[in-house]
Amino acid sequence: MKIFKRFSFDCAHRLPDWPDVHGHSYQAEVWFEGPVVDGYVIRESELNAIIERVRTKLDHRYLNDFISTPTSENIAKFIWDELAHTGTLSKVQLFRPSCGLGVEYVGEAAELHERQTVPATVAALTR
Repeated sequence: MKIFKRFSFDCAHRLPDWPDVHGHSYQAEVWFEGPVVDGYVIRESELNAIIERVRTKLDHRYLNDFISTPTSENIAKFIWDELAHTGTLSKVQLFRPSCGLGVEYVGEAAELHERQTVPATVAALTR
C-alpha cells in the first residue's frame, strides 16, 4: 500500500548559473510504501509531525545556508535524507508550479539500479 503527503514551502537561494538571490514557491509530495498495520502504512499524526519538521527547515529560509547547491534535484535529495529514517519512504517529488518543473527522487540505491537497467532497456528497444 502507498500513502503520500503533499506540502508547500517558499524559500530563497542562489545558484552558480543564477548568482542573484531569488525565491521560489515549491510543492513537495512525499510517498511512503509498506504493509498496512492496524489500518495504517504510517499513522497520519506521525506523518504530519515528520513532514512539518522538514517543512519548517525549508520554509522562508535561505537554502544555501544548508544545501551547498540548492537545485530542485538537491532539494528533493535533502527532503529524502531528512525522512529516510522512517524506513517506509519510497519517493520524493518536488514541483515548481510557476514554471512547470518537477523532479522525482527515489534514493541512491534505486537510482543506481535504474541507471544500470535503462541502457539495456534502450538497447533492446532499438534492435
